[in-house]
Amino acid sequence: MRNLLRLFPFFVILVFLLSGATPPTEAPKPEAVELKGTVVCLAEEMHTHYNVELFKTHEPLYGIKTEDGKYYTLLRTSLAEALFIDERLHEKDLIINGRVFPKTLLLEITRFASIKDGVVHELYYYCDTCYIRAVAPGNCDCCQAPVVLIERPLNVDSTIPSP
Repeated sequence: MRNLLRLFPFFVILVFLLSGATPPTEAPKPEAVELKGTVVCLAEEMHTHYNVELFKTHEPLYGIKTEDGKYYTLLRTSLAEALFIDERLHEKDLIINGRVFPKTLLLEITRFASIKDGVVHELYYYCDTCYIRAVAPGNCDCCQAPVVLIERPLNVDSTIPSP
């Protein structure tokens, strides 16, 4: 009986192989991307370019329009929140790092920076009282004073080469 129990795993594998079944495949992984572009309302972009009928007032559907004209829909996460609520960021040329999910153009942002006069700038929110950084506008977690947007050059080597 013990010998039969030892052979049981091999028997299961043999049945599996003889059945013609294939082992389960791993789900496709999101693709890491670095994009250059601006924040836009996708609904308004589709209205402008394709005459999509919109309600006079509508909720913005934010996305990124890349330099080559491709559109990505932004997922609203804590790291992307600033792009949803701080309209000053919509006026900036951005470098965005993130993940695009398989079979979609849904973009999860993991990091973003601005390009100003050909130089890459770090973007963050800062409390001058507590010396605390934040990823989105609002009040400081510590003292509740409003945080301010900081845009500073990353370093002297952060110049974007001209095409």
